[in-house]
Amino acid sequence: VSAENGTVTGAGEYNHGTEVTLNATPAEGYHFVKWSDGNTDNPRTIIVTEDITLGVELELMTYIVTVSCNEIHGVVSGSGTYKYGETVVLTATANDGYEFAQWSDGTTDNPYSIIVQKDLTLEAQFVPVTAVNNIETKENQSIKMIRNGQLLILRDGKTYSVMGQEM
Repeated sequence: VSAENGTVTGAGEYNHGTEVTLNATPAEGYHFVKWSDGNTDNPRTIIVTEDITLGVELELMTYIVTVSCNEIHGVVSGSGTYKYGETVVLTATANDGYEFAQWSDGTTDNPYSIIVQKDLTLEAQFVPVTAVNNIETKENQSIKMIRNGQLLILRDGKTYSVMGQEM
C-alpha cells in the first residue's frame, strides 16, 4: 500500500500457529476495498501456518454533488459524482427577469469552485430584477429603481444617488 493511500499494521515474523491481526487504515479520502486474496474483513485475524504476503486495495472515495434551483428563475450546472479532492465548478445562470443572489451555503461566488470532500447539496438562489425605467419627474430627470429599492437619478448622462452623489 502506498503511504499516501493508507497504512497496514500486523506485518512481521511470527511462529507457526500464532494468531495475528492485520489492519488496513485508509488515509483521508480513501476507503478499504479488500485484501489481495479477495478477503474483505478489516481488521482481519489470521493464524500463521506458512509465509504469506498480502496486499491491500484502498480506493479513493467518491461523493455526490447535487446543485438545484427553481427552474423558473434559472439553471445550474455542476451536479455529478466526483472523487475526493477533485475541484468542481458550479454555475448558476439566471433566466430573464432574475439575477443570481447566492448559493444556499451563503456563498455569492458564481461560478463557484469547490474541492470535493463529502456529499454536497446546494441550491442556487435567484432574486427578481426590479427595475422601473424612465419615470419622468417635474425637473425632467429620469429615475431608475435598482434592486433592493435603491433609487438612482439619471441626469445629463450621469448617474446620481438620491443624496446627489455621482455614482
